[in-house]
Amino acid sequence: IILFVMILFSVSILLQVDKEIFSQPYRNENKTADRDFNTLTTNSLNLSAPIYQAYSGIFLGTKNLSSGPPLISEDYAIEKAVMKNVGNVTNNMTFVNTHLSDGTIQSASKGVITSEDGQNISWISSDIGMINDQGELFHGILQFEITNSSSFSFLNNATGIDKQTPEIKRTIWLIEK
Repeated sequence: IILFVMILFSVSILLQVDKEIFSQPYRNENKTADRDFNTLTTNSLNLSAPIYQAYSGIFLGTKNLSSGPPLISEDYAIEKAVMKNVGNVTNNMTFVNTHLSDGTIQSASKGVITSEDGQNISWISSDIGMINDQGELFHGILQFEITNSSSFSFLNNATGIDKQTPEIKRTIWLIEK
C-alpha cells in the first residue's frame, strides 16, 4: 500500500511537471532528434476529454472498521454521472478509507457503474486525498474490469486517472495506450 501511495504521489507530480513542460515553447536544433521524437509512442492523458463526469452524489453511510489509530472506515455512496459513449449512469461505490494522522485519507475503492438500460462495468481504484471545510480533494488511479456489456466494452481492462475537487465532482480520464 505504501508503494502504491508513493507511485500515486509520483504520478501526481509527473502530471504537474508534464503540464509545466508541455506549456513551454519547443525549439530543437537537432533534426535527428526531431525525427526520433515524431516517431516516439507514449501513453497519453487527454485532459480535455474525460470519459466520466459526476454531477451529483449522495453519501449513504459509514461503518468503522477500526477504532484507530489510524481510523479505518468503510463508506458507501452513489453518484449520478454522464459517461462518454454511454450517457447517464449510476455509480455505486464502496470506499475503505484509512485516515492518517496528518489528515490525509488513503482509499481503496470498488464499484459498479450502471447505464439506464441496465448494462454495467465494475472497477477498482486507489486514491489519496483529504476532506476539509471546502469539501473533498482526491486523486487516484482506476482500473476497469472486463464486462460483457456492449455499452461499456470500450473500457474492458482500461486504466484511468480520477480527480475530485470541491469545485468539480469526480472526473475520470482514460490513460490511452
